[in-house]
Amino acid sequence: MEGCDLCGGTRWETLEEVAATRVVRCACGLVFVTPQPLRPSLERAYDEAYYRAWEGQARRRARIWGRRMGRVEALASPPGGLLDVGCGTGVFLRLAQSRGWEVTGTELSPYAARAAGGNGLRVLEGEIWEANFPAGAFDLVTCWHAIEHASHPRRVVEEMYRVLRPGGWLVLATPNLEDHIFRAAYLLARRRPPRLYEPGEREVHLFHFSARTLRTLVASAPFEVVEVGLDRGAAAVWGKRMVNGLAYGWFRLTGLNWGMALELTARKPETPVRGAGG
Repeated sequence: MEGCDLCGGTRWETLEEVAATRVVRCACGLVFVTPQPLRPSLERAYDEAYYRAWEGQARRRARIWGRRMGRVEALASPPGGLLDVGCGTGVFLRLAQSRGWEVTGTELSPYAARAAGGNGLRVLEGEIWEANFPAGAFDLVTCWHAIEHASHPRRVVEEMYRVLRPGGWLVLATPNLEDHIFRAAYLLARRRPPRLYEPGEREVHLFHFSARTLRTLVASAPFEVVEVGLDRGAAAVWGKRMVNGLAYGWFRLTGLNWGMALELTARKPETPVRGAGG
């Protein structure tokens, strides 16, 4: 990466350093890993073993997907075209399809893309911009905890903007850099703060967003950002669910979003913005 994906700048503060890899904070506030792991290693990380760990959480995850479906359908109703970016094995796509949506997904993991396709879903392997969708092809785009894994988040949101019809909706969730309650609980339990990057970890987060940097990124596309709230579906494990529940109560009481993840809602303007793609 030559410059910050959000602002293009190179004034970075090092937050963590592991061998030749650094986690840095740009002057604009975006936190990211540099240099990024090579794409083949990222693709291999999300293999069958990665998704097998979710099997014991199927019932709890079904409730999360149901809540997310409700969030989506509070904005728009089927029938319509729904694109899920980073769709994994297609669980959310199958739910949306059962509700009457015409569904499509993109997925970086070859294993997950094949698994979703084996269930009869239309899933294209690779980054969203590699799918070459027609402009304005979808009524709604979702992206559940995937943008932090993307090599170029700005390019992702610009492509989301292009493939949405005017007036179409984007709903996006990603981990929250300012997850102060989880970080305090982790420190108490393990006597050390959680790291933003560890070699060989199960999930590699290339980017870490605060509410401010996520809003700035999406608005640059240029979406109209309606809300950046707390993602109540950020955890399926009991302990993390309890911590996120505490954070939600704090959010409702104070307006301070210290939850484990952010949920952003945005809309593509009905009237095209001059100079914007699509």
